[in-house]
Amino acid sequence: MVEIEGYKLPDELYYTKDHTWAKIEDNGSVTVGLDAYGAKSAGNIEFIDLPMEDDEFEAGEAFGSLESAKWVGGLLMPVTGTITGVNETIEDDLDILKQDPYVEGWLIKIKPTNLKDDLKGLIHGLDVGPWLKKEIETRKKK
Repeated sequence: MVEIEGYKLPDELYYTKDHTWAKIEDNGSVTVGLDAYGAKSAGNIEFIDLPMEDDEFEAGEAFGSLESAKWVGGLLMPVTGTITGVNETIEDDLDILKQDPYVEGWLIKIKPTNLKDDLKGLIHGLDVGPWLKKEIETRKKK
C-alpha cells in the first residue's frame, strides 16, 4: 500500500493517469474504480454516469463521467473489454467513492480482450508511489 499525504493507493492495482484503477480478479475479469486521490480531489461528487452491461470500450476511452462542484470529467477505461457488471449502489450513495474506493466503491466489471498489452500502459507496483507524489505536487502548484 502506498500512502502519501493521507492518500492510500494499493500498489497491487493498476492505475490510469486520470485516477481510475484496475484490479485483475482470480477469474480473469477486471474490476475498475476511482482511486482515493481522484475521489478526494474531485471534491463533493454530485453525479456519476456509468455504462450499461454489454457495452464495449477500448483502453483509454471514457466509459462514464463524474460531476462535482469542482469539475466535470470522463472516467477512463484502463483496459479494453466488455462491461459485465455495474455498481448501481454508487449512483444512490456517491459518498462510497470517498469512504471505500477499493472495495464497496468499485464502478464496473469488465471481461478484458487485450489485457496483457493494456496493462503495459498503466501505472503499477513500484511506480505508484513516485507517480502519486508527482500528481500531488503538480496539483498544489495550480
